[in-house]
Amino acid sequence: MKYILRFLAMIMAFVLLFAAYGGRVDPDIMTLPSLATLALPVIALVALVMMLLLAVFKQGRAAVILLGAFFLSWPTLRLISPLNFSHPDAEPGKTQLKVLTMNVTQFNWFDGDHPSANMRYILDQNADIVVIQEGLIYYSYEQLKTVKPMLDELYKKYPYRKKHFFDVGILSKYPFTEVESPVLSQDTTGYFIKAWDVEAPGGELRVVSMHLSSLRLSTNDSRILDSMNMPSGRRERAKSVLKKLTGGFCTHVRQARAMRQLLDETSGDVLVMGDMNETPGSFCYRTVCGDDLRDAWADTGFGPIYTFNAHHLYVKIDHILYRGDLKPLYCRLDKSGESDHYPLVALFERH
Repeated sequence: MKYILRFLAMIMAFVLLFAAYGGRVDPDIMTLPSLATLALPVIALVALVMMLLLAVFKQGRAAVILLGAFFLSWPTLRLISPLNFSHPDAEPGKTQLKVLTMNVTQFNWFDGDHPSANMRYILDQNADIVVIQEGLIYYSYEQLKTVKPMLDELYKKYPYRKKHFFDVGILSKYPFTEVESPVLSQDTTGYFIKAWDVEAPGGELRVVSMHLSSLRLSTNDSRILDSMNMPSGRRERAKSVLKKLTGGFCTHVRQARAMRQLLDETSGDVLVMGDMNETPGSFCYRTVCGDDLRDAWADTGFGPIYTFNAHHLYVKIDHILYRGDLKPLYCRLDKSGESDHYPLVALFERH
């Protein structure tokens, strides 16, 4: 029996390592590793339970095999479930900058003339810089009587703001100039990348807002995910969703490389925020991060979180990345608003 358990532990260790390092394989070459990386949180949880059970039943060698796999997988696992037991201390005399990113799902104002919980949340946070996705900010919200007072408050709090057709936008307490780059002219109706140079306290800061394309899941596919627990036709439904996911991974590669090109052309302090539609450790995430960007949640957070909260797809696909003279004091997720994405808030320290 002990040899069988060791063999099963070796298989589980291989699956864990395959998922942890699947994000290093280009989806254009092979998509299975990307799917494994997407499932890494579940795979890691199964491996952890298995390791603990082996230890309880005194199968030490089998448990050590899985422990070794966790050790080798930690560079990726820390991006998903960091173990920062405390936040860095703020240093006297340093400038602080609070930022927020949120996919606001059109502020849910198409549901009728009612105050937006997403807008109320943004106002209450009082961040210095806010980037939004799915803003539909050319909609005539001023025509909605209950919204007008909130907009007046928003315009007063954020005198510097920029509208971009349909999707991304920035709200800032400080002046900024829009970045011009051939990369940024590649916008399509499927994804958006915008950048601004903000005259923030502590010096100029480039803020990049990203909203990469969705993983091609239509409304019908979302219903499929919601009904995956129904036995009839489960295999066909799963095949449909997997096909869309693999196509989405390949599309993201091109978008991520465009983002990386912009970052390579940028010097100085940078914040990259928004809805990447990719999980930590994926090929797209690694491409955007390169060798210089760090993840504010991985550096200050504790445990796993998910920012997408619909259709049983509980994954972290929204990110706050940074480089340069920026020290994150905290990064947190708030389960607030009425979007299918939870917002991320971070506080940075600058010289």
